Amino acid sequence: MSPPAGCLDAFRGIFSSSQANALNTSNGQSSINGSSLSVYSGIQAPLAIVDMGSNGIRFGIIASLDRHLPVLYEERASISLFEAQFSSDPDDDGEANEDSRKTLVATEGSEPTLKAPNPIKNGSGSSERRPISKKVIREVVGTFQRWKALCQQANVQNVRVIATEATRTAPNSKEFLDTIKTEIGWTVELLSKHEEAKIGALGVMASYHTVQGLFMDLGGGSVQLNYIIRGPSDGQGKSSSSAQSWPYGAAALSRRLNNCGNDKAARDDIYEEMKRGFRQGLKDINIDPEVKKHEDGYRMYLSGGGFRSLGYLLMAEKMKKDKGSSRYPIPIINGYVATRKELAKVVEKYRNMAPEEVETSFRVSARRAKLIPACATLMAAVLETIDIKDVLFSEGGVRQGGCFGMLPLEIQNKDPAEETVRSFVEAFGGGQPPLHSSDLVSLSSFVSSALPSDFANCCRLSSASTSEADESHSILSPKDAADLQVFIDSLPRLIPLLVMVMNCYNQLPKEARSTAAWQLFLPGGALANCYGLTHGDRAILATVLAKRHEGDLADPDTGDAIKKLIPGGKIAREAVKYLGKVLALGGLCSPLPGMATMLFGSGGVPKHGTGHISFEQLDPSTGHRDRRDNDKTHVGGEHSLDGTGDDDLVVLQAGYSPTGEPVHGHVVIRVYKDSPILNAPNVQDAIKSLTEAASNTHGFTGSLVRKEPDMGKGKGVHHAG
Repeated sequence: MSPPAGCLDAFRGIFSSSQANALNTSNGQSSINGSSLSVYSGIQAPLAIVDMGSNGIRFGIIASLDRHLPVLYEERASISLFEAQFSSDPDDDGEANEDSRKTLVATEGSEPTLKAPNPIKNGSGSSERRPISKKVIREVVGTFQRWKALCQQANVQNVRVIATEATRTAPNSKEFLDTIKTEIGWTVELLSKHEEAKIGALGVMASYHTVQGLFMDLGGGSVQLNYIIRGPSDGQGKSSSSAQSWPYGAAALSRRLNNCGNDKAARDDIYEEMKRGFRQGLKDINIDPEVKKHEDGYRMYLSGGGFRSLGYLLMAEKMKKDKGSSRYPIPIINGYVATRKELAKVVEKYRNMAPEEVETSFRVSARRAKLIPACATLMAAVLETIDIKDVLFSEGGVRQGGCFGMLPLEIQNKDPAEETVRSFVEAFGGGQPPLHSSDLVSLSSFVSSALPSDFANCCRLSSASTSEADESHSILSPKDAADLQVFIDSLPRLIPLLVMVMNCYNQLPKEARSTAAWQLFLPGGALANCYGLTHGDRAILATVLAKRHEGDLADPDTGDAIKKLIPGGKIAREAVKYLGKVLALGGLCSPLPGMATMLFGSGGVPKHGTGHISFEQLDPSTGHRDRRDNDKTHVGGEHSLDGTGDDDLVVLQAGYSPTGEPVHGHVVIRVYKDSPILNAPNVQDAIKSLTEAASNTHGFTGSLVRKEPDMGKGKGVHHAG
């Protein structure tokens, strides 16, 4: 007998992949610019990925080979294979003293002792390495035995183990890998420098839908530089076939700098060496012309533990500017953007600190804190040699890149955010049945049609000044205009996501819905793991959803902090409120699957008489601005524009620039009376609330109203006369 609907909701969409559970890539090759990476034939999910990095070993079980790479479980072992090769006690007899134990393994709560019995030559990127000790090998094997047991419990049939710099350069690398094969049965893929840079680039591409800029990955033993380009349908995108790699990883560079002691000249030599390397490397990667260099520089994508630590420090510094705030409101590293100025300030603060002077903070452990000065020194050299506009941090690394490289092209080309949200709603993640595919099309078109056709131009104007003396300040500054353009450009991707989750949490008490929906894409929400979103995107999604449910937030202070992250400032924040009201109206019209298509018609606009409610764009020359409703809105009893009188209209008046020119046409909400779904007072109240939000949105559907003697404050929404 089939189980009742909903009893397996927790697993639906996790273990059931729509296209990839039985992925077969026989005879396929996965590559970037012809550089072949490992591809598995007939691999099935769930599968496990092990990343043997220089400064830790990471393990993850991927539930299905879908675009968003859903993680069933992940774990990190704080075993530094890099530091293990510089121990003062190689521990060949299996006995380890206390100092070597701390040096070999940085477990939770313990700190590595960074001793260097073999001084590193200044100006050189190498040192005499010792073999990885038997004790460390035993610890790795013991960790892998645990992970193998977890794989068996999760029915994982395929395990991919990938090793990078520290394993590749270990004097006893072959013995180490042979032991793993004998004891665990796992074969380790040993990546070359070139392959390591390529798979790191794939990790960033896995984290975002589109990328275009430079890329650096900072590991424990090395750092890589490349450019990356990937559009929505570009598969694995493009990068340089001459990716650059240097032995300036966080642990390696920290060791070199520490060995200099107080010798400033020696430290300066290392710094100049890095600058020369980065300057030449930038030339050698031969940047593709498609990688646009903005007037103020390139965007750079940063990956790796060292860079992520700098990102967390940037978050902490940003919150110090806001009085009364103790923590950055979205402490998720993926999607965090920092300007060159913000990054340079943090780099300058930490680069000359002694390792023991760096304090721990959120996500920056005591062990990682000791490496911060080296990371900051490296980034200072980068900023001096590469023209960077801003940096975008990525969680994606070898694990994500390894999985992404195995996906077929049609899955790689999907939007990771859309796939994550779709999986969530199909699993009844928000407690409501998912809308039909036709509903999603209708609702997305309905919401989009609520925006004036020249919305981008409208939004570039701020609200009309109430004082003629202030009129010169009504046009946005170049920076504000650029930020607002980011907001405008984000909407085509975000509106479908909003539509998919607009009815989530309708089953909750009314006073709880707003907070639950607001948290959905934030750190406390079910979609905190959603790839493909910047923090600005998350702030837009959260604020729109809060307004959609029209309730007070349980944490209004954090709500205000989130609003400040919306790109585009006050103008964008007002537009976000309006979008929330549009979603509220849409939710009332389509609370259950199938209703959106019935009410909104094909594509969200009336077609062959099937549409019962719609937004329409009218030219301002139509002349329906001759009457003002003292209550700003009027719903019911109005004649249609064609005189038939079979519908109700709410006309949002055309907006005007400070000099009096119309910046967009009328927007009309047309409501037909023949549907009982739309005749209830709460639907009319939702329309009224929407029009009031429109009248307060700067440069948008009714706020930039020409001030006339009978217009009061110059704000108003008119209905057809």
